[in-house]
Amino acid sequence: MKRVATGLLAVLSLGACERPAPEPLTPAPRPEPVVVYASYEDQNYLPSLFAEFTRETGIPVSVRHRPEQQIVNEVIEKRGSPPADMLLTRSVHGVWRAADEGALRPLQSEKVASVVPDSLRGPDGYWTAIGFDTINVVCSAGNTRDCESVSMFDDLSEPEFQGQLCLSAPSLAVNRTLIAAMIADHGLRPAETLVRGWIKNLVLPPYDNEEALLQAVAAGKCRLAVVSGHAYREFGRPTVAAKWPQPGYFDVAAVGIGRHARNPESARRLVEWLVGTDAQTAQFEVTGLHPANPDIPGISAASPVTARERNAAVFGLFETEAVKLAERARWY
Repeated sequence: MKRVATGLLAVLSLGACERPAPEPLTPAPRPEPVVVYASYEDQNYLPSLFAEFTRETGIPVSVRHRPEQQIVNEVIEKRGSPPADMLLTRSVHGVWRAADEGALRPLQSEKVASVVPDSLRGPDGYWTAIGFDTINVVCSAGNTRDCESVSMFDDLSEPEFQGQLCLSAPSLAVNRTLIAAMIADHGLRPAETLVRGWIKNLVLPPYDNEEALLQAVAAGKCRLAVVSGHAYREFGRPTVAAKWPQPGYFDVAAVGIGRHARNPESARRLVEWLVGTDAQTAQFEVTGLHPANPDIPGISAASPVTARERNAAVFGLFETEAVKLAERARWY
């Protein structure tokens, strides 16, 4: 028996010696980055946010920042290299136009459909909001009664506000959205009557940007003005106070997947991650955007509920009419 065991051991040892050495392990190929075309003003926010997505999934993200109109045109005209896997715009107008021009593909995500209300998603499934921002009336922080005197945006057309109102350029997304929402609510002619009343009540010509507009309010040059929530948080506080008049107008930050995306599956995973709890919480804490997902603990309940009940698609649907209305009303 001892002789047999010794022989078996010798055979096994010989086999072990004759077995070829294992080939070195080849590392798994690194996933290609998701290429995001974005129109966010803060160019540090998205890379830091997406770094967490990369840590969780191993999928890298490359962000290209451009002004909204430029970046949407690049997606539509396929001028970017590499092409956009994802288009992310600070206003719904960008993704709406890209979808309307056939430059996006359907999201086809059960997760997005299950957590984002229908009112904050594109009617044909080509885009989804990831957050929304209120459109506000602002006044000097030293005279908040001016803000309290406005209960609805319609009020700003009343004669009592003549020589008190300031606005920014009609080309800005906040104003295109506001006019489009008013067309949806009132109809074209009544909305135009209201906007003409605003123009009649202007104390100064429209400002080129919201930062300059808020500085004018703080300096007492304007008693009232209309600005986006983003601009108010960035440039208004603490010298300017804000109110969200009813019926509660807002704009949305939205995303879509490029029609010519090289990495559509990874892009879809990124979209789904953006509407999840961690990303929605970080978005609110860093940018102030209210979550599109209504189930974010400690945040969603405090956000304006009525915004999630309004159909964001109308902002894109009536954008062309909004631009024409502003021209007819001599908003320039």
